[in-house]
Amino acid sequence: MHPEGPFQETLRRNPGDPPTKPALLSESLSKRTLASSVIFAPMQIRRNTKTFKTILEIITTCHTRADRRALIRLYITKAGNSIKDRINIEAIQGDTEFFYDLNYQAVMNNLSASTHQLHQSDDIPGIYFFHSLSKEWDETPFEFDLTIKEEFASLPELPVCREKTTPKEFVSPIQPSTSQPRPSKKETVVVKKPIMVIDRGPKQPDYKLKHDIHFTDPDRVVFRQEKLSKKDILDHYNKIAEYILPYLKDRPLSVRQQADSGPNILRINIDSLPNRSRFEVPAWVQKVKAPNGEGEMFLCNDKEHLLYYVELGCVELDPCSSRKNTSSTPDYIIIGVDSGSEFEKAIEAASAMREVLEGLHLPSFVKTDGISGLHVYVPVDSKSEFDTSVRLAEFICKLVRLKAPGLVALKLSDENSYGKVTLDHELSSEGVGVVSPYSLVAGSAASIATPLTWDEVTEGLRIDDFNHTTIFERLKKTGDPFEVMYRKKVNVGEVMERLEENYSFLF
Repeated sequence: MHPEGPFQETLRRNPGDPPTKPALLSESLSKRTLASSVIFAPMQIRRNTKTFKTILEIITTCHTRADRRALIRLYITKAGNSIKDRINIEAIQGDTEFFYDLNYQAVMNNLSASTHQLHQSDDIPGIYFFHSLSKEWDETPFEFDLTIKEEFASLPELPVCREKTTPKEFVSPIQPSTSQPRPSKKETVVVKKPIMVIDRGPKQPDYKLKHDIHFTDPDRVVFRQEKLSKKDILDHYNKIAEYILPYLKDRPLSVRQQADSGPNILRINIDSLPNRSRFEVPAWVQKVKAPNGEGEMFLCNDKEHLLYYVELGCVELDPCSSRKNTSSTPDYIIIGVDSGSEFEKAIEAASAMREVLEGLHLPSFVKTDGISGLHVYVPVDSKSEFDTSVRLAEFICKLVRLKAPGLVALKLSDENSYGKVTLDHELSSEGVGVVSPYSLVAGSAASIATPLTWDEVTEGLRIDDFNHTTIFERLKKTGDPFEVMYRKKVNVGEVMERLEENYSFLF
């Protein structure tokens, strides 16, 4: 509840005072008094406004981000209190992460609940809070850091932001015990000083790294469906490093953060990091120019880099098909086979592609994409160029469509694609990153992009059979099917010349 202004003060009268007529009362109030009564009233932000929608998008986007506590600050108010009596969660001794998660979820719930109304404080600019229909006090106050304006500059009507201030330490009061007897006058009262406990943060995992990396929020849940924490993801990449690093070495790399739905998944490189995070990247982290020449991308040649990217919020690693010293020539072409929600169709389409590739005498390898489809690789030699590689990938897709016209469609080419498996040859383009073998995949389930043998691509194959709990047993039994991928390479130019000579009349 907010303090009464002059208008409310004038309305009060003593029991013995004669009744005041409304007309006379209004005449006794000056315009200045009326104006001052409105200044400190909170402003309601209605749901159908751009401001509300922008705040909702920022809160939702930051929900799974590792740096959300730096972007959005939360407070607590007790029943009956106003935002003037708020408690900064960062100042609470104890498990601040628990209080932060609890209140962040409350903010999200209140934004979507019709029983709560979002308000912006006029007397404390930049503070937002809720009023419910059943309670009078200010609930779940929060504020945005100034970095929000830079990161979300493209959104309309950005919220008011505030600079971070040092929170005053808040110690929860301890109720005195009533069961202990009072000391007599002759007894000496010894007052024990409380033991000072220094909070050094969560225990750091020992991954035997060459560089010192401070891992934060290890207990934060990243995959909610699987209940995988950040520590679980760090453990996975620490253990899988020897298998995944050969597919990342010297390749320009983008990483993806976790989100529960596909459209919200962020792809990050050096240039897309927030300014503050970009400046905090350690000097030992290797960077490389993007293949298209626009900005810088990550490199990941050792376990230190791999785990540092997880600390940045990375879940999925997407390397390019070329290396930093041979950026104009790919090591493989890659074709996506995406079924949407019907993975059985993807299996059927990939099998048709296998027959086409075998008929053309081209070596090929296959892996799951970790979501709903498959990726087919064809290794190429160092004389192959990107433009010709993309043409070869498209030619292969057209031959598969010719073989199974009712089953497949070419991405961005075929209008009648509803209900069909999409073949994507553009994954072979220069600068395009595709999820690495043995990488976790950002999405609703914690699946892993897993290399397969072609004999495994049969009815009954399931994407969710390949996850962080099954992958190591699989590697122990079958090894890595991609290990022999570069033993036989093809020259894209020679293959295209042969295909156009023998099959171009088909299209």
